[in-house]
Amino acid sequence: MTIISIICVLTIVLIAAGCVNYIGISKTKASTKIKEYLEREYKGKLTFKDLNRFFNAATMNPNIFSVLIYDKDIPEIEFYTHINVKTILENDTLPMYPIADAITFNDLYEDALKSYNERQAIICYFKNEIPEIEFTSKAINLNFKDDLNHEALSHILTRFINRLNESFEILNGAFESNLLIKTLEYPEGFIRIPLEVENDKYYPITFMLSESINNFEAIKLKIESYIQVKLDANYANFKMNGNRKIYLDKSSLSKGAWIQYLDDKNVKNNSNGPWKNPQKGIYIVYFDLQSSFIYRGEMLTEDNDKTSFDEELTQIIETIEEEGIRTQ
Repeated sequence: MTIISIICVLTIVLIAAGCVNYIGISKTKASTKIKEYLEREYKGKLTFKDLNRFFNAATMNPNIFSVLIYDKDIPEIEFYTHINVKTILENDTLPMYPIADAITFNDLYEDALKSYNERQAIICYFKNEIPEIEFTSKAINLNFKDDLNHEALSHILTRFINRLNESFEILNGAFESNLLIKTLEYPEGFIRIPLEVENDKYYPITFMLSESINNFEAIKLKIESYIQVKLDANYANFKMNGNRKIYLDKSSLSKGAWIQYLDDKNVKNNSNGPWKNPQKGIYIVYFDLQSSFIYRGEMLTEDNDKTSFDEELTQIIETIEEEGIRTQ
């Protein structure tokens, strides 16, 4: 081998070494290290998925990976975290927390275990009233297996939310969630109840019609057709967009108010000027859920781009309350 060849080989080796330091451990090697750690510390009880490199300007460490850890036998015991795969076998302190609040891998596992056990306690507590309760990442599903009147539903919901609040800290309740009510008639979902978090407590907001309801597409087609006829006749400059809210009357669980947001077709945005909000209109349709009968519709506003979120919400609630759609 000539001197030039040796220099070329050494250069390639040095460049490769530098790239490894910058790019970090490969995903395959990271997976191997995590498997080794879980086997050593938890005897294979835990496994993982969704492993991805987490390299950005904040960390500047190419060896940090995001990952979802879960129990092989009980997948509901899970937690999402970031791991420095290069050092995990020697030091399992997690990298995305301040040094002063050092959190280890096992700390998160113990929290996930406590949360699971508390959820099971809640399920057991209500087993005679709610046959099936499922905690998911998007909602808490309450399946009653039969039909409910508004008084019975209101009573059980008050007690259920109070029980959630007793375990707020253990349940990692800093995240907003939803309750999804399911019944025998609507097994895919009936009522969606957003839960707002304030002062470390959950508060139910309003009853919203779940779009997973089994006849939703038929309701949607009928109401959108009704709105389009009204727009063509009286508001030709408006068109429907994909945004909507569907309030359900708490006292009847049947009457609803479909809040449809509208874009002004005259608003044209391009790269040459400042962006303008085209969503200016709100049209409301009052309907019956069981029969799909439409009582009437009305244009709530043609200047919604000039109001704040709170002003818009107040205007909507006051209007539909006057129509008999009870929200509180």
